Amino acid sequence: MLGRTCTHTLLFAQLITPDGTNHGLHGFVVPIRNPDTLETYPGLIVGDMGEKIGVNGIDNGFIMFNQYRIPRDNLLNRTADVTEDGVYESSFSEPSRILGAALENLSAGRIGIMQESCHTISSAVAIAVRYAATRSQFGERDREIPLIEYELHQWRLFGYVATAVVFRIYIESFTRVYLNIVEKSNAGLKVDNLSEAVSEIHAMVSSSKPLLTWTVLEAAQQCREACGGHGYLKCANLGDLRSHHEATVTYEGDNSVLSQQAGNWLLRQYTAARQGNAVDSPLGTVGFLADGHRWLADTFRCTTTDQLKTPQFITSTYKWLLCWLLKETQEKYESEMSKGLSKFQAKTKSQVYRWKTLTRVYAEYLVIIFSLESIEKKERELQPVLYKLFTLYGLWSLDKHLVELYQGGFGSGEALARLLRSAVLELCGDLKGEVVTVVDALAPTDFVLNSVLGKSDGNLYQNMQKAFFNNPGVFERAPWWREVVPSSKL
Repeated sequence: MLGRTCTHTLLFAQLITPDGTNHGLHGFVVPIRNPDTLETYPGLIVGDMGEKIGVNGIDNGFIMFNQYRIPRDNLLNRTADVTEDGVYESSFSEPSRILGAALENLSAGRIGIMQESCHTISSAVAIAVRYAATRSQFGERDREIPLIEYELHQWRLFGYVATAVVFRIYIESFTRVYLNIVEKSNAGLKVDNLSEAVSEIHAMVSSSKPLLTWTVLEAAQQCREACGGHGYLKCANLGDLRSHHEATVTYEGDNSVLSQQAGNWLLRQYTAARQGNAVDSPLGTVGFLADGHRWLADTFRCTTTDQLKTPQFITSTYKWLLCWLLKETQEKYESEMSKGLSKFQAKTKSQVYRWKTLTRVYAEYLVIIFSLESIEKKERELQPVLYKLFTLYGLWSLDKHLVELYQGGFGSGEALARLLRSAVLELCGDLKGEVVTVVDALAPTDFVLNSVLGKSDGNLYQNMQKAFFNNPGVFERAPWWREVVPSSKL
C-alpha cells in the first residue's frame, strides 16, 4: 500500500561504505510516513501510481529520495553488516551470493503467490470444462454434440486440468516442507544442513514461481478462448481472472530475472558433481546429478504408448533433460568466459535457450517428483484418476521440450514425437468421462467462482438468459436512437 498508507518499506539499494566501495544491493527498512498522521517524512516524495490493468485494491506507489537519511541499524544484517567505523563485514566470501541470501527471505511471499495461482487455474478450468460439457455445437446431420466430445477441445483444456491438479498437490506438499524447516529454525531446533536447505528452497521457489504463474496465465487465456465469444463476457469472469493474475508474473520478482537465481544454484550443484564433490541438496531434488553420466547415456527405446504412460518414464526423461541442459548451459557459459567476457556478461549470453529453459525444466521436475510422492500416499480409490492426471501433465509438459530431447540425442527418428503425442491424446480421451468431476472437486463455490458460464448446476443456457435479462436497460432502446433513425416522427 505504498501509494496511500504504507509507513515503512523494505528497500533494496546499493550499499556504499565510506571508503567508496560499492558492495551491491542490500535490504534496508525505510520509514516513509508518520504512523500517527500518515504524513510523508521530509526528503521523500511518495505517491500513487494510478489505475492498473487489474488488482486495483492494492495501491501501488512510487517513492523518490532527496538526501534522506536512515540509521545504520536499519540495514538488514543477517548476511552482511557495517560496523560503527564504516567497515563492511559479511559471512559470505563470494559477493554475488549475498544478494541471493537476502532475497531468500522473500520465499514465503512467493509461495503465497503460487498458492493463489493454484486457485486461479482451478477456477479457470472449472468454468471452461463445465461450459464445454453443456455447450453443444456442430455435429453430424441433425445432432449437435457437446464441445467436450471434440478431441481438439480436449487437447486444448485437459492438459490444464491436469496441471491444476498436480500444481495444487505440489504446492501443498512443498509448503509443508518449507514450513517444517521454518518452524524448526524459529524454535531453535537443530535442522541438518540448514544453510544448504535454505539455498535449495530458494532455488525451488525461484524456478517454481515463474513456472506456475506463467502456466496459469496461459491457462486463463486458453480457457477464455475455449469458451468462444461467451468467454469474453464480463459475467464469464475469465477476463477478470486473467487480468488479476497477470500481475503475478512480474511482482515479487520478474519471472525471467527470478529464474536466474535458480540457475545459479543448479550450476553450482552441477559443477560440484562434475568435480566429484558432494551435491548440496538436502531435499534431494538434484541428488541424481551424482550419476549424471549414466543418465545422459539413456536414450528413447519405447515402442508403445503404454510404455510412456508410466511415472518411471516421465521421471527418468526429466532427469536426462536436466542433465543435458546443465551440460549445455555450463558449456555455453564457459565458452563465453573463454572469450574474455566477465561472469556477468557470460551469464547474459547464456540465458536464451539454455539457462531459462533449464530452470523451467527443473521446476517441472519438482512438480513431478513432489506430486508423485503425494499421490502414492492418497486414498486408493483416488489414485487411478490422479495417476492419469499426473501422467497427462508429465507427457504434456515433455511435449514442449521435444526440440531439446532430439537435439541432445535422447530421441532419433519419428517414434518419440509420434508416441508422446499419441499418448497425450489417448489420456485426454480416457479422462473425458471423469474431467467434469475433477473440476467440480477443484472449483470453489458458485458465489466465489462468479461465472455465469461455470455454475455447478449445469443449466448453462438458462443461467445465461437470466444474466442477460437482468442487465440494466437490456430491452430499452439506446438513448441516441433518434440520431440513427432520422426519418422517425415519434
